[in-house]
Amino acid sequence: MGIPQFPPRFDTSLVKPFYEGLAEGELRMPACPECGKLHWYPPEVLPCHPERKAEWRSVSPEGKVYTFTTVTRSLLPGDDNATAPYEVVLVEPDALPGAKIVGLFVGGTQPSCGQRVRLSPVDTGGDVSLPGFQPAAD
Repeated sequence: MGIPQFPPRFDTSLVKPFYEGLAEGELRMPACPECGKLHWYPPEVLPCHPERKAEWRSVSPEGKVYTFTTVTRSLLPGDDNATAPYEVVLVEPDALPGAKIVGLFVGGTQPSCGQRVRLSPVDTGGDVSLPGFQPAAD
């Protein structure tokens, strides 16, 4: 599997805690400190309690593959396609049904829709870990 060399940009700190969690091997999601409701994608203002600021919490690292694709020709800026092919999965985390997280599939096999997966962050050799998922142990 190739690893695309295109780290996320942090124009704001909105998603930075997500990537900090990955670096520590955790799946973190923003939650309302008032009612505990998890949110994904991180909102700038919590819809449930707009006066409160979201806190990032570690949640279950497991979920299921919603869909996937194989990238055979990268269209990332500056990529020379040496990292292709690689599998990209859209994962629905157990902690927040309905939410979807984009990640790399690091299972060594072809993913399948509905497949149980577990977080396995991918070290890019740089400053940022990317979300990666591998088949969950049965």
